[in-house]
Amino acid sequence: MLPALPSALPHSAPVLLAVTGMSPAILTETVWALACEKPPVIPGRIVVITTLPGKARIEEELFKPSSDYANRTVWQALRDTVFQLAGRDLEISPAKFDDLLILDDIRLIANRDAKLGRSFPVEDIRTPADNETAADFILDEVRKITANADTTLIASLAGGRKTMGALLYAALSLLGRPQDRLTHVLVGEPFENPGLAPRFYFPARPETLHQHSRTGGVHKSDAARIWLADVPFVRLRELFPKQLGRYAGSFNLLVQTYSERIQQISGPPEIAFDDADFTLSVQGIRVSLAPREYALLLFLSERCRDGLPPYGQQKDSLTDFSAWLIAWGKRFDPVTRQREVAENWHKPSEDDLRKQLNSLRGKIKGAGLSLYEPFVLPKFGRGPFGIRVRVVP
Repeated sequence: MLPALPSALPHSAPVLLAVTGMSPAILTETVWALACEKPPVIPGRIVVITTLPGKARIEEELFKPSSDYANRTVWQALRDTVFQLAGRDLEISPAKFDDLLILDDIRLIANRDAKLGRSFPVEDIRTPADNETAADFILDEVRKITANADTTLIASLAGGRKTMGALLYAALSLLGRPQDRLTHVLVGEPFENPGLAPRFYFPARPETLHQHSRTGGVHKSDAARIWLADVPFVRLRELFPKQLGRYAGSFNLLVQTYSERIQQISGPPEIAFDDADFTLSVQGIRVSLAPREYALLLFLSERCRDGLPPYGQQKDSLTDFSAWLIAWGKRFDPVTRQREVAENWHKPSEDDLRKQLNSLRGKIKGAGLSLYEPFVLPKFGRGPFGIRVRVVP
């Protein structure tokens, strides 16, 4: 019987996304560490974001046959070893692994040349323009992967420039979902040292002997210790997906959009009332209300404006609301809708309030203002009955 592990099967295997620089070993070390988890995790696709020199280094180190690995490439040796180890734990035949650990075409960060009308891969991430290009590029790759609800993303920030890791972290915070992971791989000494010959990529089977160029010491590959740390990140995508709607295309614009939304919900919204047409405005967005909805919300907003505390519960407001309706009606001429509402609704009940609040909630949500609901409308059921807003005259 197969373990209940969707990620073990080719059709639902996670995608490993990594930013790399001049150290391709972070790819092999991360794959090895994932395979050593209980139960083993084996990515289906590997997506690598790097620069032109980074791609050349990956091709040279991971995809060139080597006598150190019986004339196989490092990547072939890694796949064979991982499949042998993980196959025992997952109880899956080797043939099932054919579609796993497939490295996609390496994604090269490229700058646009407006004069020539072309894009050219960057040599390094140095200038502000390079960083902006890298940010958009990384965000786009994260967006593509997370658009598939059935896919789990495992993002590795261990390689590349520190800014690339920071940008990947930010992209995961902006678009990451509950099932996605952000990881960092660490290797114990001396195996992270580039002076080993041959270089260390993973604990090979059979073991490989690595000689230190400075000390002359010989180290067995199976003695290496590799740790995979999960890096916590805040999943802002889950905060207000309905309010954001379509996610902005560029990194800077998406950050700006989130920042504006967070600023909006960090404090009470501004609201305004228009007696002429029973319209409520929340942060400039107008919502048409029924006369009774309008009157109830106006009553609560005036109490908030005057610094009066919320009622202990809904029924505690009925006497004050009745008196307010009479006074409010007198603000208008006899033959007006406002006067009519005040005179016909002179004894509101708890059921009346509940009915109006239910209707108001539907209209607030329908206007795309759900994130302001906790401020603009009282809570359901028992508890404080009041609102917290900034009333614009």
